[in-house]
Amino acid sequence: METFTKQQVEELIKKGEDLKGYDFSFAELEGIDFSNLDLSNTSFTGANLRNAKFENCKMDNVFIADADLENVSFKNSQITRSVFQRVNLKNANFENTNLERTQIMVSDLRNANFKNAFMVATRFEDSNLQEANFDNADMRYSNFRGADLQKASFIKTKFSNSDFRKTKLSGAWFENVEAENVLIYGRKPWLEGSKADVRYDEILPRNYGD
Repeated sequence: METFTKQQVEELIKKGEDLKGYDFSFAELEGIDFSNLDLSNTSFTGANLRNAKFENCKMDNVFIADADLENVSFKNSQITRSVFQRVNLKNANFENTNLERTQIMVSDLRNANFKNAFMVATRFEDSNLQEANFDNADMRYSNFRGADLQKASFIKTKFSNSDFRKTKLSGAWFENVEAENVLIYGRKPWLEGSKADVRYDEILPRNYGD
């Protein structure tokens, strides 16, 4: 399988080629700018995309696994029904992004920005979301089971009908949230203006360490 070079991909972008369905797996594309392109049905498995830009992109049905996307910006993009698995997304920017029905699982999303994102029915199982910002995000019907949300921010966030079982919420901030019918072990820490001072012995199931 041919692996694209950064120079080759930049030449395709310059020529205005239709990149839908391309396989960029294992490519070294650090710092590349894909902004304003339709990248639907593409694959970036194993790719190095640190500091890349995907702003104002359409990225429906994209598959990304075991890739490095640290400091990547997806601002104002549409990323629906896509899959991210075991991806480094530290400091990633998803502000104003549509992530409906996308899966970002077992991934590192520390300090990621999801402000004003539309992320209904997204999945974040077993991902590290420490210090992530979900302010003004709509993440109803989403699954955060087993995710680490310590010190994350939820101000005016909507997450009704979501699954927060086995999440870590110590130090998280909840303010003016919409949180009806949320699955969580133990008491719910989202009283207005209160920090999530969570006692895990009350929240985790008895067989959690088995």
